[in-house]
Amino acid sequence: MSSIALYQKYRSQTFDELVGQKYVVQAIRNAVKENRVGHAYLFCGPRGTGKTSMARLLARAVNCADPDHAPCNECENCRAAIEGTHPDIIEINAANETHVEDIRDLIERARLSPMMGKHKIYIIDEVHQLSSSAASALLKTLEEPPEHVIFILATTDPQKLLKTIISRCQRFDFSKVDTPEIQTHLLMIAGQEGFTLEPEAARKIAELADGGMRDSLSILEQARAYGNGIISEQVIDSIFGLASLSEQIELLNGIFARDLESVLTRIRSCESHGTDLRRLTEDLISDLKDGIIYQYTKNAAYLHMLKEEQAIKLSEHPVSELLSMIDVLMKAQERYRTARSVTSIFEIACLELMNPDAQLSAAEIRKQPGQNTVSVPSAKPTAPSEKTWSTPAVSAVRKEASPGEPATKQSEPLRTVSDAGKTEPLKTPSQPAAEPTIRAAAEKDRSPLAVLGLLVQCSKSEKAAAEPLLAGLLAGPVLNRYNAGLRQMKLRAAGKDILLFTGSEAAVHMFEEPEFELGIYTYLKESGIDKAVAAVTEEEYRAAVDEFRSRSRSGTLPEPSVIQRPQAAEKTEEKYDTEQAVLDLFGKENVEIIDGGE
Repeated sequence: MSSIALYQKYRSQTFDELVGQKYVVQAIRNAVKENRVGHAYLFCGPRGTGKTSMARLLARAVNCADPDHAPCNECENCRAAIEGTHPDIIEINAANETHVEDIRDLIERARLSPMMGKHKIYIIDEVHQLSSSAASALLKTLEEPPEHVIFILATTDPQKLLKTIISRCQRFDFSKVDTPEIQTHLLMIAGQEGFTLEPEAARKIAELADGGMRDSLSILEQARAYGNGIISEQVIDSIFGLASLSEQIELLNGIFARDLESVLTRIRSCESHGTDLRRLTEDLISDLKDGIIYQYTKNAAYLHMLKEEQAIKLSEHPVSELLSMIDVLMKAQERYRTARSVTSIFEIACLELMNPDAQLSAAEIRKQPGQNTVSVPSAKPTAPSEKTWSTPAVSAVRKEASPGEPATKQSEPLRTVSDAGKTEPLKTPSQPAAEPTIRAAAEKDRSPLAVLGLLVQCSKSEKAAAEPLLAGLLAGPVLNRYNAGLRQMKLRAAGKDILLFTGSEAAVHMFEEPEFELGIYTYLKESGIDKAVAAVTEEEYRAAVDEFRSRSRSGTLPEPSVIQRPQAAEKTEEKYDTEQAVLDLFGKENVEIIDGGE
């Protein structure tokens, strides 16, 4: 003989046992106690949240012989209702009895007096599936029902009901049950059933159930059969293809380290073990969200997924970077709906995550306080604390005045190809040069003119000498994030003091980070390549090459750029003068300074 399912065995038998619907329980209990029960109720909400259980409790309570403790589960009416033999409690599944004839038959039987209790109760489940003619037939009876009849309608889609039906019912909206409440209830059931359920496993079951108590009990029963009486977190992960929290953290660590080989290996491992990548994406979003929350609150009580030590480690990264990564993962979730290969979309998302700054526009990067920025030095000296790209701006020629425009001064900067679409050549090579336009303080000038200053000093022999060294370096094992970053780029030109790479916009942004640029330079220097590094996109490089050829033919090539090796910024501490600060705040005439004494 088959055993009773847990969700049937542990269906709520009293109002107190109903989990997670406090306001509904309180309202219904008071209505029964004060004898103010309405003639029609509409219970709405997600599946498995207690709508049918509440309908049965209400049906039992209105016919209970002890109204003060209804339902008492001891009187004749309650026992008959529990056994399913009460003649005055009729349950109808609208998914099966959808025709107008079924509703007309119900209306005819509703006119008859109750046989055993005080009221005749009709529970119509999934009422939104009634046909339009059946719903219209029910409408009149709901408006003017017999005095002894109570209708209880339950639905997961109230928007499909006629508004006239909704307006004739007392509507109660059932919400999803909170994860901690489901977790506590599952642990209680495990104790009564005599099997072991770890708290973390109960939490995972509650999250998988997504607020549905019935779903959580079905999952618990499945896990109980698989775990042979012991349900651990690993059992839940194995059944439902979930990545453990440690696996999620290791994947994030690989992404933060820009270790592409490690990230791809982990994705392949997840795929081979049947891990649900959609669920993994959602879990990674929760992990990153926890890192942001902990950065702001420093309170582990608000963490949903992470432990405090994990949140501390994750909160070391800028909030802007974590938010950018969340945005990438949420876009991946949207792509899953139409993608043939979820794995491919997830891999692409991970590649984007390894370059989170590329998700922000230059304007957004400039606005963020404390964000590492990259810039090209102008002719004016910069402050020591300002983070700038170490290659000075290349010399350029002034622009010719167009017809109808006022003549420009010789010191006016040249309008570059990226701004105006073309440039004018020098009148004579002997004219003094001017500095090029700089796009913004937080953005490196990668215009063809700026790149031209690098190309002038590059040669085929220098590139030929650098290529085998670089190839040998990249052929070895991935040692750190700089090796993985260099593998994403292509060496295009080389000079005595410079290596010029091309790559995607995201990779170029990564190369322009001061710490990353300094790290690559140090990494190459230790490997025998003592050259600064510059990176541009393939389109910018091609435009610079075209400019190089044009200026070579006209003899107007600029002087080579002066290359400086990147250096770590020196931290300077300013001494705070308290006395001067007070004088500045209140004014010298309003302050009297008295020397302290015994």
